[in-house]
Amino acid sequence: MAGLDIVHQRLLDEWRQESRRDLSQLEMVLKSAEMEVECRKLMAEWNKEPKNLGVIGVRLKRIKELMNNRNALRGLTHNALLMIHRDVFEIDALCAVLRSDLNSFREAITVLINFYNSYGSNEEWPNKWLMIGLDLMFLLATNQHTEFHMLLEQIDQDIQQKNPYIKIPMKLEQSLIEGAYHKIVLTEKNIPSPYYALFIRISMDTVRNEIALCVEHSFIKISQRDAARLLLFNDVNEMISFAEK
Repeated sequence: MAGLDIVHQRLLDEWRQESRRDLSQLEMVLKSAEMEVECRKLMAEWNKEPKNLGVIGVRLKRIKELMNNRNALRGLTHNALLMIHRDVFEIDALCAVLRSDLNSFREAITVLINFYNSYGSNEEWPNKWLMIGLDLMFLLATNQHTEFHMLLEQIDQDIQQKNPYIKIPMKLEQSLIEGAYHKIVLTEKNIPSPYYALFIRISMDTVRNEIALCVEHSFIKISQRDAARLLLFNDVNEMISFAEK
């Protein structure tokens, strides 16, 4: 009887192990399927115009939770995982730009650039230079000039000269160095992506604040029209709105 009990116990243990494997396999399949569904929902929401940043934020949060779940990742191919991570990291950074949230952008773009550096070639990531260009714009707008040049040094000269996403931040920096502030206004009208507008605006506000200080110390009295011209505004009302900030 003792021998039979041992056999029964062994069979019971094997059945339990097999059941656990089946349940684990089932959970992996379900979580992987949920990840793919959530990613499709995210992309569908992201492609809508106008974008609902609240809904997109909820989708991003759920996918990030799934990205921390091993079962959700184990059931996907390597290529599928790369595409999911790329889409999530890029959308996360672009959403931060649309919200004008510089702190969130700094965190998101750092994660994304590390991802680009770790996986794949330029051809595999069609938005790479847009995102690196945005990082350069962010570094300029936040006066991180050392970091700006460190990032620029990692980019091939040919790309610096020909890629519009990289050329614009380089031209912007040159205009700031030269004090050719009118060129920044022209740059604002010729940006390669709407996502650049936030950083151009921040740079212009910084420049205008510096000009305003000079005007304040140089003139006892000045007309609104002349003040608008010196501050590089085309309209007096724009200048008044800026002064009221």
